[in-house]
Order: sequence, then structure tokens, then C-alpha cells
Amino acid sequence: MEHQFEKLDNFRDLGGIVTVDGRKVASRRLLRSAELTNLTDGDIRLLSDEYHVANVVDLRTEKERETSPDRLIPGAEHIVLDFFPGESAANADCSEEQIEKLKSAEQMHKNMIETYTSFILDEQVRKSLYEFLMLLLRTKEGATLFHCFAGKDRTGISAAVILTVLGVPKEEIVKDYLQTNVLREEINRTIIEYMRNEGQPENVLEALQAGLCVEQRYLETAFAAADREYGSFENYISKGIGLEKGDWEKLRVMYLE
Repeated sequence: MEHQFEKLDNFRDLGGIVTVDGRKVASRRLLRSAELTNLTDGDIRLLSDEYHVANVVDLRTEKERETSPDRLIPGAEHIVLDFFPGESAANADCSEEQIEKLKSAEQMHKNMIETYTSFILDEQVRKSLYEFLMLLLRTKEGATLFHCFAGKDRTGISAAVILTVLGVPKEEIVKDYLQTNVLREEINRTIIEYMRNEGQPENVLEALQAGLCVEQRYLETAFAAADREYGSFENYISKGIGLEKGDWEKLRVMYLE
């Protein structure tokens, strides 16, 4: 049973998701969420004492980390794996920079498609994902919590890679991905209302709404790009990210039950 957090958005334990061969992802080993900036002391205790978080993987840009630093979890190692180091925050999920450039929901959708394509094509993204998988191989016990800003795009593609390695079927990966819209529904509504009260025009609000949510076509864009470049999403992980065949099985032994 997952515990209720006071100030941790878009959280879920990937444990329990069923693989193609009928095994399940081990509970309290792989956790995903939004940023840890506003954690309460109670939230930190839950992550430490109940979920036994050993690693926190922060996928955000330097600007995001400086503006909204994570609260630290005692005993956990904090690892930065910035997908876009030295670049603008334009590729971040609904960053301030994105919001400032919003003109329409259509433009936001276009931006998201470009972002998900970059997840496959960008060398730094692939390098970061390789380091992430190597970290998981080194983590014999305890949970790894990975997050970006909203826990939906950079976190979403990371979850898709990990779950693919573990043998989870694509439909289950998409199901987990879309869960973001349910878990962020209330906070997204609050953000939209705040921006409306600030006097933002309707076209900006529509674009913001599009940016705060995930759509299946975004993740399918990444799958399609992997198919074009590598022949399949699995080949993208093997050839693009560089995960060796033996490591696929090691990860399954470690993270399945």
C-alpha cells in the first residue's frame, strides 16, 4: 500500500507492474515523482523509513535545481543526471522558459513532440540514461527515487526505458505514463486557476494546460523515433544507450519478483 504524502506530487511505486512473462516489478525499489522541493518533514520520514530511499536521481536542469533545490533525504545519495546540461530549460517539462514562450496549445504540442524526439536522438540524454541504469545495477538494496520538475516527461521516458529493460509490455508502460494526468489533476487545476487570476490570456492558459498534461502520442513519438533510428525501442536501449545484454538480465534479477 502506498502512503499518502503531504507535499510530493505525481508519486508512484513502479512495484507490482506485471511483465510479459508474468513476473512483477519489485515493490519499493523503483519510485518516480515530481521534484522534492516542498517535502514536509513527515514526507521525508516516509521516504526514509518506509520506502528506504537509497538514491535520489534528479533529472532537472541546473537552473531548475538552483531555483527549487530538493530537500535531502537522510542517508540517500543525491545524483544529478541532467538531460540537457548547459542548455536552456526549453526542453524541460513545462519550465518557466516554456511558459514564457507559450502562444497556443498547438505550439505546446509541437514543443512536446520535439522534446520526445530529442529523448531518442540527443547524445547527452542517452548518456544520462546509461548512467542511470549503471546506478541501478550498483544498488543492491533500497529504493531509487527519480524525478524531474513535474515528474512527467524526463521522468516518463526514464520509466519507459527501465520498464522495457525489465520486460514490461508497452501497453503497461503507456498506462503508467498516463497515470500522471490522474495524479496531477488537482495541482494542475490549481496552477491554471492561479494563472487565470494573474490575468493570463486564454490562449496561454490553454497552452499551459497542454503542457501540464501528458498524451499518449508524446510517448509514441519517442517509440517511433527509436524505431526509425535503431529498429526498435529495445535496440535504442542496447545500441543507443549502450546497455549490454548481460546487464538486462542482471537488472531483471535485481528488480523483479
